Amino acid sequence: MQLSEAQRCELLRMHGTYLTEVCDKCGALLGPIRWTIHEVPGAWCSRSCRDGVNHQPGLCRGCGTALNGKRRRAIYCDRTCRMRTVRKEVRDSSNIVNTPIQKTGVTDAISGFGHRETGGRVRMRTNSPGLR
Repeated sequence: MQLSEAQRCELLRMHGTYLTEVCDKCGALLGPIRWTIHEVPGAWCSRSCRDGVNHQPGLCRGCGTALNGKRRRAIYCDRTCRMRTVRKEVRDSSNIVNTPIQKTGVTDAISGFGHRETGGRVRMRTNSPGLR
């Protein structure tokens, strides 16, 4: 967050430092080093303020194993670990990809469409007079 000119002058007078920004989350003063996100406005004082989690790069967020051999910005060791971690953190499972269809309530809506019990006999209806 940008400081106003009055706030900048006050900091210069009180601390002898001319700063222009503070952390968007905690309000800490930002010097020359700051955390940002590409094409997102804002600046933060640390990775934990920016991301909301204190994450060690090179370690899986779910189980903590090393990510050696994975792509550069990988944060989980595999798909199973990612899904396990997400399911622990998210309360509403309808928003999670790969949730089994039995748990979403969609099967009840589909079961009433297009299927009729015919008692074992199937009758075909045609418009052609020769096929009756």
